[in-house]
Formats: sequence, structure tokens, C-alpha cells
Amino acid sequence: MKTDMEIGSNRKSGTGPKDAAPFKKLRLFAGAAATASVIIIMMSYYLPLKNHKTGDMDYSSYKYHIAIISDETDTSFWRDVHSGAVEAGAEYGAYVEQIGDNLADRFSMEDAINIAIYEHVDGILLRPAGNEETQKLIDKACSRGIPVITMQKDVPGSKRQGFVGINDYFLGQEYGKRVLRMAESDIRLVTVLFPGAGFNETSRKWFRLGLSNTVQQYPIRFDFRTIQDDRGLNNAEDVIQDMAEGNAQQPDVIICLDEVLTQSAYQLIRDRGLSDRIRVIGSYISDEILEGIEQGYLDSTITVDPKAMGRLSVEALMTYKKYHMVSYYTEVGAMLVDQGWAEQYWAEQYRGEGGDGEEHHMEK
Repeated sequence: MKTDMEIGSNRKSGTGPKDAAPFKKLRLFAGAAATASVIIIMMSYYLPLKNHKTGDMDYSSYKYHIAIISDETDTSFWRDVHSGAVEAGAEYGAYVEQIGDNLADRFSMEDAINIAIYEHVDGILLRPAGNEETQKLIDKACSRGIPVITMQKDVPGSKRQGFVGINDYFLGQEYGKRVLRMAESDIRLVTVLFPGAGFNETSRKWFRLGLSNTVQQYPIRFDFRTIQDDRGLNNAEDVIQDMAEGNAQQPDVIICLDEVLTQSAYQLIRDRGLSDRIRVIGSYISDEILEGIEQGYLDSTITVDPKAMGRLSVEALMTYKKYHMVSYYTEVGAMLVDQGWAEQYWAEQYRGEGGDGEEHHMEK
């Protein structure tokens, strides 16, 4: 609260109501400038697209323009999702654009969705962040006539047209099945590491339920931990190191639920020589994860086929564009990648040993 002296001082120095107008004008000018700068950013991104060409391909000639958006664009898993979507889009005459691709400064998910809305794309494929703002933006896009298909993670309370992926309860069951195979070797404690950005409270609840229901006949305890992410930085390495060194209770099995956590666990288990004491079930597929499985530092990984998810998402979107309806849930089955499958993969990809063509180690 201002004192009488302060009020009197304001009057003398000319900062009272009479002189407030210039400051109001200044604030209005600043607000207008900020709005204009946002429009300029969007236009500078959008206009080159109209005449963008790669080789002999003119993207302005495509029949549909689809935006694909995720906050995990740097992972090999997401690159395969994007690749599958691009290949499927070509079959429909659709240009599938990853918003902000090849820019030095990455857009936030919110900005990317707003740009897609501004461009008035024909549809959005979205791996959503688990927050209220994302739901509002999905609803905003749908209200503007832009259909949205969520991928891998769902926002069931939104107006999105469909979801492509595996639901969290079934995913928990898949991990439970793998734990059951290990249960014969006296497993007592399993630690589950949730990536905070990828599993919201609802997702964690359904995963825990699917996992615990699958192994309920065994006296296995679970320790559920959420790894918080701050703009790409997280405390996963510290958490895993505490378990490895015995600062926290050492588990028999660690379940890592994204690619980054899986690779962190693999590197620590390898560097500390702990593969005979702690077994790791990971997520997704990358060359590094496959090497870890083949060498015995990782037990296995559970993933969905990323290219299939990209393809099915485009198909779901195009079905909606054609019929104005689409299945509420399109399942992409989970698959288990174990040591036998990893060895076969390397044989076919790098050693030129043809193999028999059967995926007997990849269980769907």
C-alpha cells in the first residue's frame, strides 16, 4: 500500500492519471508488436512451403497437407514413425510435414499445433503431451474443422477423432508376461521407471493395473518411480545409479518405459558389470538397444512397430477425411524383442547372413 508521501511524490513527478495515457499506448504498442512477431514467424515458416521442392518433387502439388507433431523428434523410434507416415501419405497424395523440422530452434508442442492450425492443414497426427493445454489445442483444431489422430498416447477427454497405439493397460500386461518368464529365477523386486513426459497420472494407473494383474500369482513387489524431465534433462542416471550402488534397494528387474531410460540403464549396467544381478526390460528399438540385448546387458525390449504406427495413423486420418468417421481406437500390437531376434536382425542388416525370414523371436 502506498503512503501519502509516495502518492504526493507521484503527483509532483507527473506519473499520476493525467500522464498514464502514454504508458497505456506503449503497452498497446508492445502487445501489437508481440502479436506481429508471432505472425511473422509463422509466415516465414509457412510461405517457403508453398514453393518448396526437393529434387523433382513439388510439394504444392500434393492433394493433402498433414502435420505430424511430437516432442520426441530426436529419437530413432520417432524417426521411424515419421518415415512410416510419409510413405503412407504418398499413397494418398498427401504431404506429411513434421512441423519445425530442420529448424535450429525447435517449436514447443503448443506452438507446433498452433502453426498447423494457422496453416489450416488437412489433418494433424499428434503424439500428445499429457497436459491440459494440449487437450485445449486439440479441441481448438477440431473446432476449426481439422481432424486430429493421437498416436502412442491418447487424450480421451478431447475431441480428437481417433487414437492409434496400444493402451496402457495392455502395455502393462505385455511387461507382466515378460516378468512372469523371469519369475522362476526368484524375482522379488521390480522397479518401474516412468518417463514423466510420456506417462501422466492416468497412464501410470492403467499400466500399473495391467502389470500387477498379470503377475498377481507371484509374490513380486513393485517400486514405481517417475523420472521428471526438464527440457530434455532428467534425473534417470542418478536414480539408476543409486539402485546399482545400493543407495536405494537394488531391484532384480528394472523396467524402463522409453528409449532414453533404456539406454541410460544399458550404459550403467554395462559399465558397472551388473548384468548378472540386475536385468533390464526396455522400450523401443535403436541400434544401441539392440546391441545391449545381443551382448546380454539388456534382457529384452517391448515396443510397437513404429512404421506401422505411422502408417496406420495416416490411414485412420484419411478414412475420417473420406467417410467423416473412423474407429475410436486402432491397435498397434506390441512386440517383444529378445536376444535371438537381435542376433537375427544384425545378421540380416550387417552380416549379410540371410536367415530364414521367420520372426520367431519377435513375439506379437
